Amino acid sequence: MAIGKAGEQGVIWADAHGFSVHGKAALAAELIVILERRGIANVHAGVADTPVAAQLAAVYGARRLVVVPPGTDRAYVALFPLTTLHHDPRLRPLFFGIGVTTCGELAALDRESIEVRLGATAVPLWRLARADDPRLIFSSTPPDAPHASLDWVEYALKDPMRLLFVLNNLIERICTTLATTGEGARELTVEFALTNTQVHIEVIRAARATANRRTWGRITRARLERITLAAAVTGITVHASRIAEREAPQGDLFDKGLASSQSTEDAVARLIEDQGDVVVVPQNSAHPLLDERTTWVPRTSVDTVRERLTPANGYATVATGSRAPTRPQLLLQLAPAPLAISVETAPRRDHLVPVRYRDANGWHEIVNVAGPERVSGRHWDADHAYAREYFRCVTKQGVLVWIFRDANARVPGTTARTHASTPAGNRWFLHGWWD
Repeated sequence: MAIGKAGEQGVIWADAHGFSVHGKAALAAELIVILERRGIANVHAGVADTPVAAQLAAVYGARRLVVVPPGTDRAYVALFPLTTLHHDPRLRPLFFGIGVTTCGELAALDRESIEVRLGATAVPLWRLARADDPRLIFSSTPPDAPHASLDWVEYALKDPMRLLFVLNNLIERICTTLATTGEGARELTVEFALTNTQVHIEVIRAARATANRRTWGRITRARLERITLAAAVTGITVHASRIAEREAPQGDLFDKGLASSQSTEDAVARLIEDQGDVVVVPQNSAHPLLDERTTWVPRTSVDTVRERLTPANGYATVATGSRAPTRPQLLLQLAPAPLAISVETAPRRDHLVPVRYRDANGWHEIVNVAGPERVSGRHWDADHAYAREYFRCVTKQGVLVWIFRDANARVPGTTARTHASTPAGNRWFLHGWWD
């Protein structure tokens, strides 16, 4: 069903599948009235089996409401000139050359002659002239998410074990439905109908998409032991609120962890279900301080990691089971927290450089030093302001370390001294090392 203004191409589509002919006409007339009440004038409607016939009836029909009888769409479209169908302007001289001016004359030709005389670009127009419209105006209705419910009116349940028995049966139905489609649920929503006319909603989540009844039974039992209901229960409804395809990665026979991979995944899944977000991934920002640049966020799905490992073009560059070639290089190993150290310094032009430092393992002589690299910010916030001088140093043992002086820790009124030793934890810190 198409609804539009006479002589204009723009139309509004309405789905009238399942209606009788009289029902379709009544629906179209009601829609015309609604649009006119909203200030839209000269509204026409067309009802037909195919979109092209309905659109022509709505835009070029002689009456406000035109109902094309079922099975007569081709004969109705044949009455209109070709100019009513949207087509490439370059085809007009070709149609004029063969004497075709109406949809009926074009529909009378066979497809082979159309392709030979006019080219392949005229075939879609030829199909429309025959009322052969392949357009899908309305997509198919997606199926409802798996759900199951059970109500009772003669009594009310308070015993958790009885509630768990009912929940297990409802979950089993949902898991059976999911298993038939090769899908799994990441989240189940449970609604408890209470005797005080309220509805208590609980959302149960799994670590990964699964249709395993035992897994959902274990998670549901653990959740049921933690909740408190305000009244007795008279009904339970369970539906899968998040559905995903179950993963079945291909195993590698040469992988030594293949035999225990499933057990490991099950153990991690139980840990996530019991403790929450225990699997995290790094998320970097543009913060100037390296120790505050990276934050750890929960990994909500396997796709989170895949997006970080897959190139922008969507194609992996490394074959499964192989490793990308890497060049030998030193990697910066950051300490969990900057380690306070004692440092002896020596003057160099307008600043002091470390000559040796002491940590828990004793004194370390510095044979080469580069720096300083000054980083500062948040001067407006005294509690969170930072001002650091970073130095890259090579010790006598050949270890490349990264230390910094915290300028905010300077004691007011102190002055720099040649080969002065600063107390541990006062100004200097070991931030990391290269290994």
